[in-house]
Amino acid sequence: MSAPQYAGHEPKSQDDSKQMDHIQSQQSTTLDEELFNVPGYTPELQYTPQEVRRAKLKVDFLIMPFIVLCFCFLQFDRTNIGNALTDTFRKDIGVDNADINLAQTLFTVGFIVTELPFNMISKYIGPERFLPITMFCWGVATWSQIFIKSPNGLWAARFFIGALEGGYIPGFVLYISRYYSNEELGLRFAIFWASNSIAGMLGGPLSIGLLALRGSQGLKGWQWLFLIEGVLTCVLGMVAYLYLPHSAVKPKSFFGRSFNLFSPREGSILVTRVVRDDPTKGFQHGKPLLPSHVVATFADWRLYGHLVAGLLSMVMISPMNTYAPSIIKSLGFTGLQANGSNSIGSACALLWSVSLAFSSDKLRERGFHIALGYLLGAAGLLWLALAPATVGRWTLYGGVVLTHTGMGSAQAINAAWLTAKMTDQKRPVALAAYVMSIQLANFPGNQLFETKDAPRYSRGLKTAAACAIAAAGVILIWKLLYRIFDHDDRGVEVEHGVDPVLSTREHDSV
Repeated sequence: MSAPQYAGHEPKSQDDSKQMDHIQSQQSTTLDEELFNVPGYTPELQYTPQEVRRAKLKVDFLIMPFIVLCFCFLQFDRTNIGNALTDTFRKDIGVDNADINLAQTLFTVGFIVTELPFNMISKYIGPERFLPITMFCWGVATWSQIFIKSPNGLWAARFFIGALEGGYIPGFVLYISRYYSNEELGLRFAIFWASNSIAGMLGGPLSIGLLALRGSQGLKGWQWLFLIEGVLTCVLGMVAYLYLPHSAVKPKSFFGRSFNLFSPREGSILVTRVVRDDPTKGFQHGKPLLPSHVVATFADWRLYGHLVAGLLSMVMISPMNTYAPSIIKSLGFTGLQANGSNSIGSACALLWSVSLAFSSDKLRERGFHIALGYLLGAAGLLWLALAPATVGRWTLYGGVVLTHTGMGSAQAINAAWLTAKMTDQKRPVALAAYVMSIQLANFPGNQLFETKDAPRYSRGLKTAAACAIAAAGVILIWKLLYRIFDHDDRGVEVEHGVDPVLSTREHDSV
């Protein structure tokens, strides 16, 4: 396919045109030579839309749900402290809000410290190998919280859980991108990030059952919560190590035996169409991530709008995850009712985030969709913060639900946009930096809700809302910059002569 011409790239003369054609021909030859080394890539491969649909459905139903399940347990283990607070956790280990906020801050420190090095390890040995191992380890740290007796024990446990979870999100985001074209990633990333909502939906009812075990075998309710969820995480980590394939064409092998989820042709179709859509995904196959790649990534101006918007928009999430059950309880609900009611917002968030991403992929537009997601979360925060004290508890509860619906709903679209804008050698670092920026939001977020502002925490809610509104402004400015300087919403495939709208469709319709 010949390279399309874009504003600012037209040849100025016939000689310039010939020189450009010669350069593109040399680039194409070099590109083909590099891509031949990608297992499963077949340049001359032809396939029907029905074959593509069948292969993608296998990924959608055999790979994605399992990754979502794993992410759910990451979310259980990082947020179950909020459920524990509705039990006797504070009294039993002698902590107050300041101690809990510090514990959550240390969790974030651990997460950030290991994010980039864990992602580099994951890129080198494969996320399907490394991430299940870390999952087993943080499962051990989670159930070990049953032995906590003091604030010091809480701080240590939360730090190690955070450190062991580092690299998990960007690692699996890269793993997912092996199976889909760039224009299909918004929806799939949304489904991946929707694990937060799914975990919220399931976490409330699950915590009700586990906290109700208080007194059994001499354990408190919160001890049963940490024990069961931690053990289940360990089991799931072991299953993930055995189940997830290295790629669509390379299954896991144990004792000389293997089971592949895809037929050889299906695997070749998945690999070939992804590389055709974005040739840079084949450049770094089998190569380690080098320090020069890290430097090049952080020297790329495109990175920073996504990082700043991600950070500002997520200031709300840590305090809401930690204190939402307590806020709901303060409205006149029991502890069990508060945990159950907290799941409603997560269900709404699931529907909203997936719908928003589906629309973004369908319309091939990113910036306005991201801003809309941020602003919905801000609206919920202001609803909860500014509603008069005289309104009914269900009105205030509506603010909690709207906040849950909007918060984090656009992060997947932002990640998909960033993925498309970065070459494959920069993607691991860019995605790690993006997740780190989201985690950095926990530092200010963990300090927003102070004991003196309980139970509504109006001051903190208004601050978080202002940050979300600012995030929407940043992402709209970046959309304008992309429109002027970087092919609008289109990705790096444009620089390799690939039309992001037509490339995959043309090959899929053969």
